Amino acid sequence: MVDHAGNKRVVVSMLAELAEAAPGEVRGVLARHCHPEVEWEVFHPFNSLRGIDDAAARFWGPLRTAFPDYEQRLGLVIGGSYEGRNMVSTLGNLMGTLAGPWLGIPATHALTFLRFGTNAILRDGKIAKMYILLDIVDVMRQAGWYPLRAMPGSGEQWPLPPCTGTSDAHEHDATRGADTLRIIREMQSGLASGEELKDLAATNSKHSPHWHENMNWYGPAGIGSSRGQRGFLDYHGALFINAFPDRGGFPRDPAGPETQPGHYIQAGDGRFGVTGGWPSLHGTHTGGAWLGVPPTGRHINMRVADWYRTDTHDKLIDNWVMMDIPHILDQMGLDILDDLRYRTDPTLPRWPR
Repeated sequence: MVDHAGNKRVVVSMLAELAEAAPGEVRGVLARHCHPEVEWEVFHPFNSLRGIDDAAARFWGPLRTAFPDYEQRLGLVIGGSYEGRNMVSTLGNLMGTLAGPWLGIPATHALTFLRFGTNAILRDGKIAKMYILLDIVDVMRQAGWYPLRAMPGSGEQWPLPPCTGTSDAHEHDATRGADTLRIIREMQSGLASGEELKDLAATNSKHSPHWHENMNWYGPAGIGSSRGQRGFLDYHGALFINAFPDRGGFPRDPAGPETQPGHYIQAGDGRFGVTGGWPSLHGTHTGGAWLGVPPTGRHINMRVADWYRTDTHDKLIDNWVMMDIPHILDQMGLDILDDLRYRTDPTLPRWPR
């Protein structure tokens, strides 16, 4: 029998120890909790990292240097198995003082929140692979370097789950979790097309019977958050469909490799669930309403993960969404981090670039 609670504690312990470690101690923490050949997939611009040394040098060490006093504040810790892999998912904030530059974002010397999610594959009690999902654009916003048009939704920090329903590292509720995941998958399988969404908006109808009337949809910086089914349609759904009218998911071969497009994770734990793909969505960018970028005509792949909470009536009431916005924009031809460096570092050559 899989010890999902034990796997959850492995991931939580590593994240907590990394928050306490000095930059020079990061490698030792990773070595205690990860396989030597551990793989990392991190939101753009980090992308693929291989092994402990690579991750320590290129991601965890610089992060610790930029946020020397950070703590990992977790709101969700979900355990489960999918396609034969034992997985743990976390969602919360890395919060601390941005005391040094990070990814070209200048230091603010002020409290800064980095929305931070992980989906880890565990083998023999150690982490074999970890997906890391970050809201880099929101850090740019907090530092005064927001790169996009005004968000249609709210840009405020996401609330974490109420204390009466938190999924933590001490328990694993597979029975309740299976029901939660069933509800999530039924909702996802019945997502409306663009024309159907237009009809729903025109008639002020519900776009899925699985959603609570006062659902909360927490979107990344660039999109923002909204409340209620009509709020979701107005501030995200309609804009997204206008930009990607042919948007869709990837069919997944359960016997295929874990690295194929489509959901690499589907897990339920108590009243919480998570799904994610690398990528999980794709579409042709033919409209310019979403993020304010003019239509490019390019086919875009989207790395996305969704975390959900159901209420006591089995309605989906919270949906936290991480999208790799810098990666999406890069495919559209906009490198927001290069633009940032041009604005903040006058020593860089201006021509040619």
